[in-house]
Amino acid sequence: MNILIYGAGAIGCHIAYCMYVTRHTPYLIARGQHYEQMKKYGMHIKICDNEILKDEKFIKEDSRFYIVNDVNKVKDTKMDYIFITVKLNDYNDKTLQDLYPFMGKDTAVIPPCTELPFWWFYDLNGKSNEKYKDIDFNPEVSRYFIRENIIGMTMWLSSVIESPGHVCVKHVQRGYPLKELYPNMKERAEKLRSIFQITCMSPVVDNIRSEIFIKSINAFAFNLVALDRECDNVQLSHDKYGQDCIRKIMIEGEQILRILNIPVIQEIEDRITQTLSSTKHTMSMLHDYRMGKQIELSALWQSFDSFCKILGINMGYSRDMYEKVMAKISAKKHATVLKR
Repeated sequence: MNILIYGAGAIGCHIAYCMYVTRHTPYLIARGQHYEQMKKYGMHIKICDNEILKDEKFIKEDSRFYIVNDVNKVKDTKMDYIFITVKLNDYNDKTLQDLYPFMGKDTAVIPPCTELPFWWFYDLNGKSNEKYKDIDFNPEVSRYFIRENIIGMTMWLSSVIESPGHVCVKHVQRGYPLKELYPNMKERAEKLRSIFQITCMSPVVDNIRSEIFIKSINAFAFNLVALDRECDNVQLSHDKYGQDCIRKIMIEGEQILRILNIPVIQEIEDRITQTLSSTKHTMSMLHDYRMGKQIELSALWQSFDSFCKILGINMGYSRDMYEKVMAKISAKKHATVLKR
């Protein structure tokens, strides 16, 4: 099968590895030095379980592994799956315009999972949810998709680009839980799960919205607190105040699930323990902040803020901490500009 992976970050590269090792054909869209390094020397990927190296491969471009910097170079290729693995800041009109020609009537599409997604209210079940069913709170994004072709998937891995062309998966927590939104993609979703299970993990899930919510609130809570405390995972594991902040954010967020009668599939304490089990990991936004890169916290918060307005709930503690952290980031950026 042909798999288009739009975004060659650490997760995108790992998905490409999983597809290639299982004898499928990934088309990996990369940019800049990362693209140049992989195009010339191939993709170097290490799969670790914290301190233990489980696998290491150099995958060079060949007839079953394509590295390109422009989707137009593969415009005549029919794709079976499309993974959108860009940062939320790059999940924009330009990206979706690039991908739209590939979104055929039989093509399964896996959008980003870090934020609460535009498709959340599609085909929402339950009598109490009738007034929310099919709300489209992000039409600028949704207009590019065939809603019946969406597969929801979360990504539970600690991974990083160590240098251009060199990727390290430091720890796999739950791998890639996934589920189709509509019945017509059930077979495709099960096929995808079977592929991931050969090289990684992909547990069967009953409620993909609960999975997506937990991933999104985890990303928001842990990245927000890591930025506020400037702590990596090891430091957070000893920071009781930081962990309490994470709990408060998660508790506020769970109002969304209660109103919509969506089950909590993993308790807060389990999620904290699971995330902090990645002892070699620094939260991605703290890593980007330290590197002087743009972080994606605003896009993530905006998805929760949209839900607060739709459902009439208040995430006041989360909002206050978000504004505090964004003020800190803005002040640092201003100070850096003045130094120049």
